[in-house]
Parts: sequence; structure tokens; C-alpha cells
Amino acid sequence: MSSAIDNNKHDQRAFPRITVTCPVLYLLPSAKRWQVARLVDFSATGISMVCDDKLNVGAEISLQIKPGSQKIVPALSATGIVMRSETNNEQQYVISCKLTKVQR
Repeated sequence: MSSAIDNNKHDQRAFPRITVTCPVLYLLPSAKRWQVARLVDFSATGISMVCDDKLNVGAEISLQIKPGSQKIVPALSATGIVMRSETNNEQQYVISCKLTKVQR
């Protein structure tokens, strides 16, 4: 797992984005089981992750961040809304989610 805080002064975000790599589980309301993705970064209001599935913009999603033994990011459960879904060079999907509810 690796991490870095993005302190770009041109970034207009209210909360800093923290770059971190760890597993994240996600579940769509229509799904019967959790799927595994890789967390790319997170802030107090959202996350970015990479997964093999195309997720529709506007979809509600349940998330569980599983940081393992390194506690740079806390283990948490959250719900959110898919805000962006783009493909990357590895033919995976980069998903950005706005968090609507977070539990530790």
C-alpha cells in the first residue's frame, strides 16, 4: 500500500485528496455479491477506484475500504453515487464516487 497527499494549490477541493492503494469492496443494489476493486485515492467526500466492471453514472453503490495492516486509510463502510466512469489503458474502469454516508 502506498499513499501521498495531493496539496496542489490549483486544486479547488474543500478537502485534500489522499492517494492510496488498497482493496475496496463494492456492491450495487442489483448485485448478489461484493466485487473487489483497487482504491486509487480518497477524500472526506469521495473516492476514486479501479475495477473490471463498468458502473453507470448515477448508480448507488455500497463500499467497504479494507486497508489491511497499514492504517494510512481507516477501514470504513460507505454508500455513495457513481459520478464518473472512464476506461484506462489496462481496459479497466476508473470510477469516481461521491460519498453520501460513511461509517467507521
